[in-house]
Amino acid sequence: MTEQSFALKTKDVYKSFGGNHVLKGIDFELYEGEVQALLGINGAGKSTLIKIISGALGQDRGEVVIGGQTTKNLTPSKAQALGIATIYQETSLYPKLSVLENLFVGKRMKKRGLLDWKGMEEVSKEIFKRLGVDINPYEKMENLGKASAQLVEIAKALTINAKILIMDEPTSSLSKQETERLFEIVRMLKAEGTSIIYISHRMEEIFQITDRVTVMRDGKIIGTKKTKEATTEWITRSMLGKEVNNSLEKSRRHVGEILLDVQNLSSGNLFRNISFQVHRGEIVVLSGLVGAGRTEVMRAVFGIDGFDSGKIFFKGAPVKRHTWDVIKQGIVMVPEDRGRQGLVKEISAAENMVMAALPEISRMGIRNRDKEKEYVEAQVKGLLLNPPAAGLDGGAYSGGNQQKIVIGKWLNTHPELLILDEPTCGVDVGAKMEIYKLIVSLAEEGKGILIVSSDIEETEMIADRIVIMRQGMIAGELSGEADKNAILGLALAGKEE
Repeated sequence: MTEQSFALKTKDVYKSFGGNHVLKGIDFELYEGEVQALLGINGAGKSTLIKIISGALGQDRGEVVIGGQTTKNLTPSKAQALGIATIYQETSLYPKLSVLENLFVGKRMKKRGLLDWKGMEEVSKEIFKRLGVDINPYEKMENLGKASAQLVEIAKALTINAKILIMDEPTSSLSKQETERLFEIVRMLKAEGTSIIYISHRMEEIFQITDRVTVMRDGKIIGTKKTKEATTEWITRSMLGKEVNNSLEKSRRHVGEILLDVQNLSSGNLFRNISFQVHRGEIVVLSGLVGAGRTEVMRAVFGIDGFDSGKIFFKGAPVKRHTWDVIKQGIVMVPEDRGRQGLVKEISAAENMVMAALPEISRMGIRNRDKEKEYVEAQVKGLLLNPPAAGLDGGAYSGGNQQKIVIGKWLNTHPELLILDEPTCGVDVGAKMEIYKLIVSLAEEGKGILIVSSDIEETEMIADRIVIMRQGMIAGELSGEADKNAILGLALAGKEE
């Protein structure tokens, strides 16, 4: 590598919350025009570091040097003025506003004291042209998919001429084709001199798109290597401090009665003639590409959305059409977007865990605090919640532990069927295995498990049966012993004629 200038340096950065030391002397360096992976298990300190770099948090001590300039009292607006933009996993866009309004929030262009909508429109069209995408600037954000939202976030960064772009799990909800398009844009920005910090739990992406890899653990940087010199083994060992055991024993479980029976379910253009079953003690994975209609089917089963035709039975009885009635029947659903749909970040883990069970453990509107404590302690212990202090706000936990809190909330309703939509999305390798083991143990208890997963390796590891969807229809069904080529073949091409 030729001599390069640094776009960013942090020097001996420390950060604590109360007595919890989150960052312990971080020395991090980002070259101009490089894509550097920042890796670590949930709770390693990555999020705190990028919040300090972007001005959302202040460090206790240490320096942040941007473009050779040592910053003091960095704020989000100051960081933005210095050319730093952050794209979080949960986008910061306003769904009720147009694309154009989102692009220029806080930085509206004016002409003669009035808003210059024409000027902003021209800038937005030029940026989208540069990105090679066609997005209507006047379209409401709520009408766009996840991939388009990511592109709008990137365009928003370009409106401030971002020199440093932080991307936090940018492909977590994108299809393979959408991910490839995103990578093309990342390479284009890199070629133009933009420096990118890339956070992801997907190893294949790290080796495909980055120049260097930095691994954090317990608030410290464990090591940095050129990507071509790094290995998956080195990364996982550095992240966990030990070798990771990726094996999961599929015990011979007793498969009992049919719990869920979906018959010829259809809903407009979303899905058609969907039929499958889930037995007691069985793990069924609904596989397929993003956009195949899998989540839409789950939402219909759980009573969130309606459907046009077909039938759904649970233990032989028709499933109700309203979510609360479905929960009472014994079906629960952990959504993909835990941050917006599954967890209330501003209240404690304990309050989150008992939320859905309150009707059961309250009498005449009076809460039974002893019973609540009993429920919470059982889930904290059973789910191996870390830290095991359920008094902390839900948002204070790492992604993997937030997922455990959401699962714990629904387990407290004593369900017989759990629907899990992308249960390990944005979760590190160590937490993934904990969640997999939890799912298997729930099946061993006799619960039925229905999972939506885009992760082929996950599907291979955990499924007893695999139902593959393609373009809103069932493309085929495979046993849990099927290999990834068979799964991908059906997902891409459907049934052979």
